[in-house]
Amino acid sequence: MSPFIQSLFCLATAVSYTRAAVLSSSKIATVSVNANVKFQELDGFGVSQAFQRAGDIYGKEGLSSKNTEHVLDLLFSVDKGAGFAILRNGIGSSNSSTSNFMNSIEPFTPGLPNARPHYVWDRNDSSQFPLAQEAYDRGLVSLYGNAWSAPGYMKTNGDENNGGYLCGVTNTSCASGNWMQAYADYLVQWARFYKQSGIKVTNIGFLNEPGFAASYAGMLSDGTQAAEFIRVLAKTIKTSGMDLAINCCDDMGWEGQENMMAALQAGPDPAEAYLSVITGHGYESVPDFPLSTKKKTWVTEWADLSGGFTPYTFFKNGTSGEGMTWARNIQVALVDANVSGFLYWIGAESSTTDSGLINLIGDEVIPSKRFWAFAQFSRFARPGAHRVEATSSAPLLYVSSFLNRDGSLATQVINNGTEAYYVSLKVDTSGRIHKVQPWVTDNEHDLTALKPIDIAKDGTFKSIVPEHSMMTFVSS
Repeated sequence: MSPFIQSLFCLATAVSYTRAAVLSSSKIATVSVNANVKFQELDGFGVSQAFQRAGDIYGKEGLSSKNTEHVLDLLFSVDKGAGFAILRNGIGSSNSSTSNFMNSIEPFTPGLPNARPHYVWDRNDSSQFPLAQEAYDRGLVSLYGNAWSAPGYMKTNGDENNGGYLCGVTNTSCASGNWMQAYADYLVQWARFYKQSGIKVTNIGFLNEPGFAASYAGMLSDGTQAAEFIRVLAKTIKTSGMDLAINCCDDMGWEGQENMMAALQAGPDPAEAYLSVITGHGYESVPDFPLSTKKKTWVTEWADLSGGFTPYTFFKNGTSGEGMTWARNIQVALVDANVSGFLYWIGAESSTTDSGLINLIGDEVIPSKRFWAFAQFSRFARPGAHRVEATSSAPLLYVSSFLNRDGSLATQVINNGTEAYYVSLKVDTSGRIHKVQPWVTDNEHDLTALKPIDIAKDGTFKSIVPEHSMMTFVSS
């Protein structure tokens, strides 16, 4: 047995792959990483627990305090779980917090837009406030407050649900008047309540899927109308003295968000100039190309809505519920669309449906394979990292790589083929990196650590990447 095959065999046995399987494969590939060629800065990965899903974590459906801590660690701890760095909280628009409603800080109309508002604050915010506290305690970096809708009394249809437009934007007419300034004040006050209670909101957004008149909370807007409100919101934030970055516009699909860009960039006072992050979802069209902007971009929502309850399947036949599918969704968005943030819809929920990364059944906590696919990225490619050049010689061996601020390098290798690959990886980091720690997720393993590998003086090391698996190589 050659030294190369021998070293591969030793690695293979560490993850329960047999000697026969190792020696029968003829697939050989090379992966090259050049950390001196940098692309976008990473803000991180994340989830939402809006629409009362935060309450699922706090024992509403029978979860013990021990397992509440376990779920919080899985979501936000970089040592014990995925280390999600971004949390998307819903800014409520309802006068109720029952069912899926998110309660408003101004549940009843003051009568007119310029009337004195009657704000209320319960330090709970549909369980999202204590969740944010716990997330920050575990290393959260960004808290994105996103309103699905203005309160119904500020809208053309008088309802937080079923579409409707914000009163005052172009092509609207409301007997009560123009509510744009009142809505801007409302959003800033929500963030101020958090700040006064010890939690920093970093990003604020005012729309969710503005092209879709949903039966639940939502508000319609085109790009021109969004641009009008952005200017009002930016001025309001500046006057308030709050430190808030503005996100827009969370369209249902990536192409839909692209279609809004021209209006956001139009005129002598382009609204885009007031934005920090351009946001879109992956439902109607996937994030596989860069948006027409120099601003950072985030995928702020996407989920498996049809794949079924498949928590233990990393790969079976390539359907939407599988871990492999989401590993590739994330990697394509990072590499082909240059996104800086990627958020799944729901982190954890009390359900046996297909939506959550983690399912909570009574007092049982069931992380899905797509959760572990996220963790393969989010635990090791940290906020502030830069994506760097990474290439693969094999058509079904997909790669990405991130250089962290501390000098560590996280390289993600996804093998979507039917055979294992013998991979020779070359890392060009000007001699800064000397050892690599491999981690693997597949049908048998959940972010499993393997034996560390020494990097040769020429920057190369060798490993097996099993069929239908994802491996992350953390170099330091």
